[in-house]
Amino acid sequence: MKNASTREVLIRLWPKIRPFKGRLLGGVILLALTTTLDLLGPILIGKAADSVVASPPDLNQLWVVCGAFLALISAKAISEMAQAYTIQTTGLLVTQRLRAEVFDRLIRYKLTYFDEHSSGRLITRVVNDVRSLSELFSASMSVLALDVMIIIGTIISMLVLDWKLAGVVLLTFPLVIWVIIHFGDRLAAAYKEARNRLSEINSFLGENIAAMSTIHRLAAEQAREKSFETVVNRHQAALVQSIEAYAQVQPWANVLNGIAMGSLLGVGGYWVLEGQIKVGILVAFLAYIRNLFQPIRDLVEKYNVVLSAFVSAERVAQVFEEDVEELGEDQTIPQGVLKPCSVRFKQVSFKYQSRTEMALNEVSFDLEAGKRLAIVGATGSGKSTIAKLLLRFYENQMGEIRLGEVPISQWSTRALRTHVGFIPQDVYLFEGTVRDNLMLSKTDLADPFLIEQCKKAQLWDYIEKRGGLDLKIVECGHNLSLGERQLLSFARTLVLNPEILVMDEATASLDNASEARLMKAVEELLKGRTSIIIAHRLSTIENCHKVILLEKGELKEQGTIPELIEQKGLFAQFYEFYRKDHQKS
Repeated sequence: MKNASTREVLIRLWPKIRPFKGRLLGGVILLALTTTLDLLGPILIGKAADSVVASPPDLNQLWVVCGAFLALISAKAISEMAQAYTIQTTGLLVTQRLRAEVFDRLIRYKLTYFDEHSSGRLITRVVNDVRSLSELFSASMSVLALDVMIIIGTIISMLVLDWKLAGVVLLTFPLVIWVIIHFGDRLAAAYKEARNRLSEINSFLGENIAAMSTIHRLAAEQAREKSFETVVNRHQAALVQSIEAYAQVQPWANVLNGIAMGSLLGVGGYWVLEGQIKVGILVAFLAYIRNLFQPIRDLVEKYNVVLSAFVSAERVAQVFEEDVEELGEDQTIPQGVLKPCSVRFKQVSFKYQSRTEMALNEVSFDLEAGKRLAIVGATGSGKSTIAKLLLRFYENQMGEIRLGEVPISQWSTRALRTHVGFIPQDVYLFEGTVRDNLMLSKTDLADPFLIEQCKKAQLWDYIEKRGGLDLKIVECGHNLSLGERQLLSFARTLVLNPEILVMDEATASLDNASEARLMKAVEELLKGRTSIIIAHRLSTIENCHKVILLEKGELKEQGTIPELIEQKGLFAQFYEFYRKDHQKS
């Protein structure tokens, strides 16, 4: 995606910010009030100076001006407190809403997106980018808006007091603006590069922390450390580029400020001596120069924050432009679909975007309602792809998939995934309790029902004395064995009570004892259900009504086990291998 302008980015994000427009308007009004009060200060200081140098000194006017100045400062303090509270709380509310909506968007992305983007980059979007963007609606926004208003108000006030002297002071001001703009592009590019490198750091950390046991087992600590140093050095180089650009802005602004101050003292002092202007005007202009150049210093200091925020804003805006998966709210099964229903693949072809070869090439098979189908083949032959297409994790490019007589394209995704249960080989458990992991998609299930499903999955005996449904599950379920994690995944599928069951090598991580317990539950569960079993072990295919064999995405053989053994083809070789492996184990 090409780089969008600041205006385009804010337009894309405005729908997310619109609910807080009332609070934002209130903050702007308070900013305008604070600016007005701040601009009145130099005028009162000038009046006080005129009272002192008058002949004779006008003490009454001096006391009146001092009282007015005290009241002005008090009113300004109250306005600043109200302004800070309003804008800071608005920033927090915007951050809360954006972070929740970014996560909501991410979890509805299509799986193809996660094939091409690392988790570290996505975490950066939710955490770092939203946090950086929130600066725009909190401290930075209030400071910048106030500074801009003060600069504009100061220029107008100086022109009203004495336009000639204002011209002398403002002679260098365009150069200050040019300095900021000149270095702005360099800063923006550097901060964008730094953000990208930060994403690399997050991605590297997420991957390596998750694989820490593998790193230790392979004694790869030093190699990983060197790789991380390379990533960190690239991030540091990007930050150094931004510092180099930023370091040149402030000195130039200070030099131009000094030139303006010197010009004011020289020309203004001469005009005072000549009687062309009063001392009070010169004193007021000295205060206004502070009002003019101090906000510029603030702008320079906040410029990096603003640029970083706009880079983050562009990245956050991109989150809302990616295609999402439409689940649909309707969970009802389409008319004409019987329970259980058949499964049909007709000339189905599919290729992953990241690969050049076909994952499936014109695969066709029929599975009758209530029957069991085993899918066998070497790694990479397309077995798991069939399961992913059936659940519409991906859309097939050619051919048709039907449940019953209805194409799966006519099912709502929510209804389809409620109707089809999936037990993967690689189990992911969420931090929480056993109960939390069983009720991911439902919240109205009673404990007795959950315990019953755990017993069916042969899991209850393992967890009953360790807390039962209240057993704490740590991140990724590392406090459970591989077999226990798989059994819990099986129980989670039982809670959904699907009409069709897909098992993707679901017993591959189990020892023989655990497998025997699981297969006992599987046999009870599969009765009367249409089932697809992606086979890894001989025991998982022996009771299947039909077997298909895949090789490099093509269906090579299909039939019953005796028929395929009789053909003495590829399946016969697989079967013999499975049988020998089973005997050894």
